[in-house]
Amino acid sequence: MKHNIQVLILAAGAASRFGSAKQLLEYHGKSMLQHCIDNANVVCRDRVSVVLGANRERIEPLISGARIIHNNDWQQGLSSSIVVGVENIDPCCDGVLILLADQTVLTIDDFKLLLNAFDGDNTVAAYYAGRCGVPAIFPQSLLPDLAALSGDSGAKTVLQRPDINIIEIELDRAAMDIDTPEDWAQFLESLH
Repeated sequence: MKHNIQVLILAAGAASRFGSAKQLLEYHGKSMLQHCIDNANVVCRDRVSVVLGANRERIEPLISGARIIHNNDWQQGLSSSIVVGVENIDPCCDGVLILLADQTVLTIDDFKLLLNAFDGDNTVAAYYAGRCGVPAIFPQSLLPDLAALSGDSGAKTVLQRPDINIIEIELDRAAMDIDTPEDWAQFLESLH
C-alpha cells in the first residue's frame, strides 16, 4: 500500500438501543468487533486501533489484533471517540480510516475501494442513504479538525464541509448497521 493509513474502529458506545454489548455478538465463530478488526488488518496490517468505552472490561479481553484506546468520556458521544482516537494514532500517518464496529456487512473489498481512491490529500467517504458517511478516510491535514469535534454527530460535521476535496464511493452496504435486536436478526438472515 502506498500510504500509511491508520485505522480507527469506534466501539465505545453502550449500545443502549440494543440492550447489551453488541460488539460481542457472535457469528461465524467470532464477535462482530473481531470480524471488523480482522478485515481491517487485511488492508492495514498492524495499524488498527479500537476505541473502547462502555463495557470495556468485558470486551477488551475478548479481542485481538488491535491496539486498544480507552475513551473515558464515551458518554459524550461518537465524536469523543474520534477525538481520543486521533490523539492516540501515529501523528506522522498519511490519513486515518474511521470504521464503525457495527457496520458488519462491509467487506475487505469495500475497504480496498476506499483505500485505492485515497491520494494522500483527499478525503474518501462511503456514500449511502443519500449522504456521505463512514467508513471514510481523512487525510493528515484534517486530523486537527477531527480532534476538535464535539457532540454525537461524529465525523459527519467534517464530511459535510464544502471546502474539502471529497471523493464519494457508493457503498450501499454501509447503511446497514446493528442498532437493535431486529437489525441483528435481519443481518443473520442476510447471511443465508
